[in-house]
Amino acid sequence: MEPFEQAVQTAVKKIVGKMQIRQTIVGIVKNVRETTCDIERENAPTLLDCRLNAIDDNLQSFVTIYPKEGSDVIVGIIENLKTEAVVLRCSEVEKVKLKIGNQTLKIDKDGFVFNDGTLDGLVKIQELTNKLNVLVDTFNSHTHPFVGVAPTVAATTSPIIAKAQTFSKSDYENTEVKQ
Repeated sequence: MEPFEQAVQTAVKKIVGKMQIRQTIVGIVKNVRETTCDIERENAPTLLDCRLNAIDDNLQSFVTIYPKEGSDVIVGIIENLKTEAVVLRCSEVEKVKLKIGNQTLKIDKDGFVFNDGTLDGLVKIQELTNKLNVLVDTFNSHTHPFVGVAPTVAATTSPIIAKAQTFSKSDYENTEVKQ
């Protein structure tokens, strides 16, 4: 290898080496916010504004794991700068947020919330189907023939032409969401 190529290769390795996570730190999570948290360390200063995601831009697609306050974490130091840290692992999770395009999901101790919960809770599809079919059966078993009287025509009876049809969950189930 020529001396110039070797010098370029050495320079590139130095630059790339600084951009990697070269140091990990163990600490305890404090003050969790939307995109950052603080990490208390034993016999060392607290790391302030530690990132929850490696990139802190306004992302259109992401998964953010929010560590539970007081839980243990492993933090990576980016580019060997103590002011640039990111949570790599946590022992306990408070909540998780996921966004892909316009779809969102938040998971916490209270449950799952899709797209900010604007459509209320998920239906228990089989229970709904069963209740609808009980209603259909009740309706069909309580239908009576129509008795009509016209002034010039004798009383006649004629059955109801159509009965209510039973339901199948495939009539209204969104198979893309399972519970």
